[in-house]
Amino acid sequence: MNYKLNILLMSTILVCSGCQTVQKVSSGVTKTTDKVKSLVGLGETKAPEIDQQGVVDASKATLEKLEQMTLNMPTGQWVYVENDLQGIYTLQNKSTDGNMLYFRLNCKIPSQQSGFTIQDKDGKDLVKAHDPQTGQIQFLVDNKNYGNPFDLVNAKKMPAFKQALKTAKTIKIFNNSKLYTFENAHAELLNKPVTCRE
Repeated sequence: MNYKLNILLMSTILVCSGCQTVQKVSSGVTKTTDKVKSLVGLGETKAPEIDQQGVVDASKATLEKLEQMTLNMPTGQWVYVENDLQGIYTLQNKSTDGNMLYFRLNCKIPSQQSGFTIQDKDGKDLVKAHDPQTGQIQFLVDNKNYGNPFDLVNAKKMPAFKQALKTAKTIKIFNNSKLYTFENAHAELLNKPVTCRE
């Protein structure tokens, strides 16, 4: 009788300690899973916020949070997005119709070519500075025509174009019978160096 009682008691102790081990392991897995989620950006993190000067640090943001930030980006102003971890710096301006203008005026690497891109609200390229199929492009800064200062033929217009941008209210880009209009708030950000790869 004692022998059976001892075996029953020992098996109960083993089962209970096994339960504790399973419980410890599973709670450790939960904590590890939460850490992994936060490292890869699956945890609950906020979208990067744009400060009063129009600058946002996107270094630790996930792709999903960057998309969320782009959707909620204010219109009519320049926003400088810096990502020190990846070494990517962009300058963008969202129009009221959802189009996005990316300017590459001052390249971080001086040997790279300046340019611009206009994308629709779905991220599809509409107009690119150095695309031969784009056709003729005209920049109107407060309705003064600068042609396409990003075109190598018109390179001498670039200094006057940059100067006009400092105080301009609107930038209009005319291409293929379409007019794209962007407000020029936070124009001081146009001096910031950006990544110029297309």
